[in-house]
Amino acid sequence: MKPELDAKLRSDYPLIFTVEPTVDPDDSDVPPVPSPFAMRGFECGDGWYDLIDVLCLNLQHATKNGAPQIVASQVKEKFGGLRFYANGPDGEQAAMIGLAETMSKRLCEVCGNRGKVIRNGWIQTRCPQHEND
Repeated sequence: MKPELDAKLRSDYPLIFTVEPTVDPDDSDVPPVPSPFAMRGFECGDGWYDLIDVLCLNLQHATKNGAPQIVASQVKEKFGGLRFYANGPDGEQAAMIGLAETMSKRLCEVCGNRGKVIRNGWIQTRCPQHEND
């Protein structure tokens, strides 16, 4: 994802995309470890920006209504679909994440237009214009 889109998501949803290192609460001698998200950021194309944005908006809305605060550990493409790994979502939040992951297989990862999962050496979700990218 372009750095400016990455920065916008981090800025709009700082509680979801925190870069605070993970501390072992049971052993203070273990140094803090950066999360995979903090080290890698978004490992997907710009076309899924709006999908991730809407997902996070809904996750934060659920948190305001009593659901747990979601903290992303990894956001990436895998086998042509979005994978949004996060700590302990409740049932409603897990359903939101599952829906976004399912929808990603219908949106071009490059541009966000309607796409489909293709296999051209890799499994990717692409629109006809970006099938060969």
